[in-house]
Amino acid sequence: MKKMLILTGPQGTGNHLWSKIFSLHPDVFGWKTLLNNYWEAHRFSEPFCKYWRDPSLLKDFDWSTHNYFFTSISIPLGIKETKWEPNIMEFSNTVESLGIDTQIAVIGRDQNILYHQQNRLRDESTLPHFMNQLDKFPDPFFLSYELLYLYKEKYLKTLNLNIPIEWNHSKINEILENDPNKKYVHSVENYILDNCNRTGKILNKLPI
Repeated sequence: MKKMLILTGPQGTGNHLWSKIFSLHPDVFGWKTLLNNYWEAHRFSEPFCKYWRDPSLLKDFDWSTHNYFFTSISIPLGIKETKWEPNIMEFSNTVESLGIDTQIAVIGRDQNILYHQQNRLRDESTLPHFMNQLDKFPDPFFLSYELLYLYKEKYLKTLNLNIPIEWNHSKINEILENDPNKKYVHSVENYILDNCNRTGKILNKLPI
């Protein structure tokens, strides 16, 4: 049976990053052009971009070329006046009706970093748009941005998804070379728990 992995998440959770990794395997129909560029606009380059706008067109897609398919999209997509909300379940159900087994994977990132990233780029937190759809997904598979960067190929090797993953590909280290979280993280000189760790002293609660 042919299979598709649908990747989605809030804006700023690493959609392009994961798309590169999941498009590496030669047996997967994915976002191959992205492998040659650091970034591309979803609305122009993602192979299923026009089908996200109108899932009814999926009946005309050529499913004969591969057994495994990958697509990704954020909720919402776009900025300000171009912002719109793709309907994940409408897309997924349409693919299922064509005899393709689908799986939805949800990506996430540190909530504080996500807040700052969205407000910097979007002038608002767009997380509520995604949360409005999350409960509609049947048994989504959750993926961690932080675990990916921490454990790299060891983490990818554990993932049980609808598509094969080229977890030991030579480009993995290149894709993960620069962690975008670094620009948001700063050193802390001291914290109240430091002394507890050194002395074993009990702390009943954090001071307000």
